[in-house]
Amino acid sequence: MERDIILERLEKKLAEKEKELEELRKMLSSNTIEELKKEIIRELEEKYNLKSLEAKLIELSKAIENIMSDILYIKSELKGSQSRKRDLVEIKEPEKSEEVTEEEDESELIIVD
Repeated sequence: MERDIILERLEKKLAEKEKELEELRKMLSSNTIEELKKEIIRELEEKYNLKSLEAKLIELSKAIENIMSDILYIKSELKGSQSRKRDLVEIKEPEKSEEVTEEEDESELIIVD
């Protein structure tokens, strides 16, 4: 009888220790998985220089933004200059006496904006 009681106690302790061991295995596996993930990310960053690529991408994006704003500015200036076409107007002076020299006789052209 005493032997049966001791065996029961030992079986209970064994079952508890097995549960603890299973919990420890789960904890180790989750920690190991997290460490593996971090290591993989670190290796990928080193291999592909992700941080430097990201910095270059941001720099290129800003450069494109500046170029687009310059293009839009130039486009608006061109539209504005086209709307303000220059007209050539010929102004004739009243006829003078016959003593007028040839230089004074020519008509003047004035550009009006």
